[in-house]
Amino acid sequence: MTKSIVIFNELEKCLDLLNVFKDKSVFLEETLLIVPSKEKITPDQQQLLNSSKNSFFRSDEIENIRILNPKLDRKIRQKNMSIWLMPFGFIAGIAFSNMTNLSTFSFLGLNNIGESFIGGILGMGSGYLGSIVSSASINLNRNKELKSIIDFNKEGKWLVLLENQIGTELPWALIKQSEPRDIIFIES
Repeated sequence: MTKSIVIFNELEKCLDLLNVFKDKSVFLEETLLIVPSKEKITPDQQQLLNSSKNSFFRSDEIENIRILNPKLDRKIRQKNMSIWLMPFGFIAGIAFSNMTNLSTFSFLGLNNIGESFIGGILGMGSGYLGSIVSSASINLNRNKELKSIIDFNKEGKWLVLLENQIGTELPWALIKQSEPRDIIFIES
């Protein structure tokens, strides 16, 4: 699947393209209008944007889009990894405590079950730390692409994220007719 960012100077051209997609029944996996920062939007543009909202596309800020925000992507990836690593860490901590029969926390007056439970809690903590380290270690090398996209957004350009469905091509003729400023492809 191809993800493309189509960049427009004017909101009207952007909305025209999205309306052409709707009129010609062009179905895409994802159609997302990325609005510039709030201070770059005029009241007329905000009114036009509010009046044209429909179910065919959604609009969002660049900070809320996972593929364009590495910090958000890392946070989501860390949360998903912790769901798996923490329970396995708990089980591994209990297993390690039972295998070694260490009485590390004997000063607390714990029996074997208490020692195993504390070992499980420590294992769960190590699973959480592992999720943080492993999610931060993944580098997708999209910095050059993202830098230019973020700069366009800060300049007040309107961005449209398009993702085609499996086995179909994006409607390039329609996209080129809308006279975009630029088209950037993103590897996903």
